[in-house]
Amino acid sequence: MKISSQSFNLLIIIVIIFSNSSFGKEFNKLFEITTPVDNVSNIDNAINKSFDDLILRLIGTKNSKIIKSIAPSLKAKKDFLISYESINIDEVPYLVSRFNKDSLIQKLDNLNISVIGYDRPIVLLLIRVEDGYKDPYILNTSSNSDFDKEIKNLLKNTSNQRGIFFELPVFDLEDMAELSNITIFDSEEAIILPNYQYDFLIKFDISQTIINKWTLTGDIQSKEPNSLAATLQSFNKTLSYLSNDFLSSFKIPDQESSVKVVVHNINSYEDLSKLQDVLNRFLSIKKMSIKSYIDNSITYTFDIKGSLESFRKEINSNSLLQLIDIDENVTFISLSN
Repeated sequence: MKISSQSFNLLIIIVIIFSNSSFGKEFNKLFEITTPVDNVSNIDNAINKSFDDLILRLIGTKNSKIIKSIAPSLKAKKDFLISYESINIDEVPYLVSRFNKDSLIQKLDNLNISVIGYDRPIVLLLIRVEDGYKDPYILNTSSNSDFDKEIKNLLKNTSNQRGIFFELPVFDLEDMAELSNITIFDSEEAIILPNYQYDFLIKFDISQTIINKWTLTGDIQSKEPNSLAATLQSFNKTLSYLSNDFLSSFKIPDQESSVKVVVHNINSYEDLSKLQDVLNRFLSIKKMSIKSYIDNSITYTFDIKGSLESFRKEINSNSLLQLIDIDENVTFISLSN
């Protein structure tokens, strides 16, 4: 797939899918958007942009025709708004807008628009940096040069905008020592990758080949050296394109199913309340009914949008639920303590 820009063309050579398993995580603040705001008079503009950004996060596009079919005016967008507040982040004013999950999802259902739920892909990045001044290194959570921070900010901003997890390796002292002593016969990947679970892997090098000229090689490639600003700008666009591909596989399928679920470890009213809060976050569940409560286990029947496979992916992504067994007709899960 070629991606063009005025600066240069980036060629996405390969994106490696780790396995047929899914390791997605739950994106907790799915219906909360934080956007910069200049002053009080621009709050309406910020709310308008926040709604459009939320639609992008939920369905993977900001197509104006689709947005107008959902909410044709600012007033209609405000009908989905629960609350908003002004905050400061690093002395910069932002508006935090919170939207009504139930009414918005109902509207999307009525329009037959498929959504991406709380279950979101994990993308692990192995970025090898060679700036020409110090030894090459793998960008990690502890990397803190100005250059490192620029890349991290790009990842953070795209992650927040799209609702996707871009993750860098976490190295302890033992990892650092092992990586610093590898030979040409050793593999950095063999040291790093077994420690992580992820849905997609991106590997590339970013190198300053000549003064003020940078090159990308690996899974993302630049056709020719360019300035750092142009390189990072195009990389940022590439992240957006890749996010489209990654998130598309996490859309809730446009089909309906009925599933039987047995939930264990419900020992108190507090457990039941916690379970209900968890289930209410499943965008795929359209109707639920309790069939029995026996020996601290509740049996449910759910009418869901999507497939049994996509529903189980939602379960796996939730930190409060554990998928313990499945058969053709029943899914067995446990509530975490």
